[in-house]
Amino acid sequence: MPFKRPLYLLVFIISSFSFAQDSDPNPAIDVSKTKENTTLKKIDSLGLAAFMEGRYSDSFKTHAELLDKAKQADNDYFIQKANSRLGYDFLEQHDTISAEKSITKAMEYAIKIKDDRSLGECYMVLSFIYFIKGDAVKIRKAFDYMDKTVALNIKMKDTINLTNTYYNYLNNAIKVNYLDKGEAIVTKINEVLPKMAVSRDSLFYLDYIPLVATFYNLKKDYKQATKYIIPYLDDPNFKKERFTINMANLYKEYSYALEGLKDYKEALYYTRLYDSLKTFNFNKQKTREASVITAEFKVNEYKENALKSEFESQLKTEKIKNKSNMNYGLIIGTIVSLFFLTHFYLTSKRRKKLVQEVNIKNQEYLKAKEEAEQLSKSKSAFFSTVSHELRTPLYGVIGLSTILLEDESLDKHKEDLNVLKFSADYLLALINDVLEISKIDSNKIEKAKKTFNIRNYITAICASFEYMLIQNKNEIKINISDNTPTLIHGDSIHLSRILMNLIGNACKFTEDGIISIDLITTPSKDGILAIKFKISDTGIGVPKNKQKTIFEEFTQANSANYNYQGTGLGLPIVSKLLKFLDSEIHLESDLGKGALFYFTLKYETVNAGTLADNQALMVFDYTLLKDKKILIVDDNRINQIVTKKMLDKEDVICAVASNGDDAIAMIKTNAYDAVLMDINMPGKDGIETTKEIRQFNTTLPIIALTAVEIEEARSIIFNSGMTDFVVKPYDVKKFKQVIIKHIINA
Repeated sequence: MPFKRPLYLLVFIISSFSFAQDSDPNPAIDVSKTKENTTLKKIDSLGLAAFMEGRYSDSFKTHAELLDKAKQADNDYFIQKANSRLGYDFLEQHDTISAEKSITKAMEYAIKIKDDRSLGECYMVLSFIYFIKGDAVKIRKAFDYMDKTVALNIKMKDTINLTNTYYNYLNNAIKVNYLDKGEAIVTKINEVLPKMAVSRDSLFYLDYIPLVATFYNLKKDYKQATKYIIPYLDDPNFKKERFTINMANLYKEYSYALEGLKDYKEALYYTRLYDSLKTFNFNKQKTREASVITAEFKVNEYKENALKSEFESQLKTEKIKNKSNMNYGLIIGTIVSLFFLTHFYLTSKRRKKLVQEVNIKNQEYLKAKEEAEQLSKSKSAFFSTVSHELRTPLYGVIGLSTILLEDESLDKHKEDLNVLKFSADYLLALINDVLEISKIDSNKIEKAKKTFNIRNYITAICASFEYMLIQNKNEIKINISDNTPTLIHGDSIHLSRILMNLIGNACKFTEDGIISIDLITTPSKDGILAIKFKISDTGIGVPKNKQKTIFEEFTQANSANYNYQGTGLGLPIVSKLLKFLDSEIHLESDLGKGALFYFTLKYETVNAGTLADNQALMVFDYTLLKDKKILIVDDNRINQIVTKKMLDKEDVICAVASNGDDAIAMIKTNAYDAVLMDINMPGKDGIETTKEIRQFNTTLPIIALTAVEIEEARSIIFNSGMTDFVVKPYDVKKFKQVIIKHIINA
């Protein structure tokens, strides 16, 4: 923004100089370095005169000389004064950055010599610089410095600078539209203005009258504005040539006030007077700006000449010095050169060796990285193979034992069959634990959110422990708070894994006791509710010294009186799953007094009306399977028998294909309601077979039967064109529900 020097800046220079010349200095200042140093005082006077006369290049040159000589004389007072004067010179050149540096340096010296008057001057000029910069932060800083200036002037009873501070405060408050701050200052001005105006000794009022009128015009208090202006319309001081700008401002504000009072005729008259003075002042301003531009050029030229002279002086000194010390320089230079050459050679040799070592380490790192990646792939392949190879025979054991348990003619063998099924379920749980811990450590798990009935869900989980409860003579109690909604939306799969492990542990380590499942719901907020799950038992408890280690892998809290079989993976899985779900497990227990495990999970509330739309909660009628034609594609004879027997019970018409080619041929010549497709088969596997079927039949439901971890095969299954999947060994009810769902929707 263009810089315009207001009256207050001149007043500050004059007043600060006059105080230095005519007043006693601050007691903290050495008198001999202020009054008696006539050389520095003379240079200061010459600089001020040049500045006031508009000879800005001479002003800058003189003040630079003052600073140099004050430093030579170690005179802190004139060092402060020179920096302050240079700040004004830089402001005239629109160089606010240099001005701020000079004034800040002057402020430091004013504080050092405890000169409050000079310090107040620095505060005021700094506030002016920050107003020029214009952003909100700088404006706040400017007002802070103004407040400091007011406080110092009041402390020193300096009425002249206090009056000027009020003027500058109001002027800038108007410019940045901080009229609230201006209100308080106008009150202060009203206290001193009458005295100035009556005496006519001070011409400050010539600036104040138009400014206060501007303030009232902005507030639309036009009567008050005219009240300020009318007594001074014929003031002879206003009509002097040096104050034509003030007179023009007076006419402009008076015309605004008259227009606000709807006296348009008088307003037009004073507008014309203002326009005539405006043209005159414009020409004066152009002349002054030309002077400033010339001064800026001269000052820049002076800076360049000063730097050049300084450089030439230094060069001359160096030449003289070099002549007398040339021989020594050559010797020292030779020694230094040899030293650096030797150092460079040794450094290069060490650097080369270091680079070689780094390259070797990088190669080792890359090799180790490749081996780790290969090991990870081998581990994943191993677990996938183990999963398939173990789950496939387990499918036969669990499936046949389930079918036999439903055969009423075998009631006398029911207990043996339960033991068989329990053993198979235990082995399956063991496999699942090992695979689960591997997936968690490999970050291969994902949150699977869905809507489910929490009450039915807890009941179903507890029902799966019926055999263990009977075996250990335990009773299980379920307590769910009344404010827990029936339907919630969240990750039910991992909740099931957590509860199965915790309830399973409680059943295993409790005999002839009570196991309690408590759900406490915190009132919902924005559709989100927190459910606290508490699983407690009256079993053997956990010793204090084992309560941290039991969450480590393959660790159990065995006591001298009990020895329980297990992998020690259940609680580590619980801890890691809860961490994955942004929660944590807590334990309270004493040896012999049972144990309490609890954790909190967040869920979304669900409108009961969405129940019908949620297939996971649908109840299916198994009679829908009657007389449906289903093709079973599986190379394993046991799997064929088990799957067929499950479907025979529902009067399903089953056909069997032992490989992919047979399945394709049968589908082309027969109409089926659904296909149950094994993934891993010799020759053409289930994926390839499905892709080929989809080339001629895109609507037939094809449900994958897989013993592989579904996270690993999900994308492959669906990308091949399969409709859904069931993991072996599977829950019979869920197996039938999946088939019904897709037959209905086909």
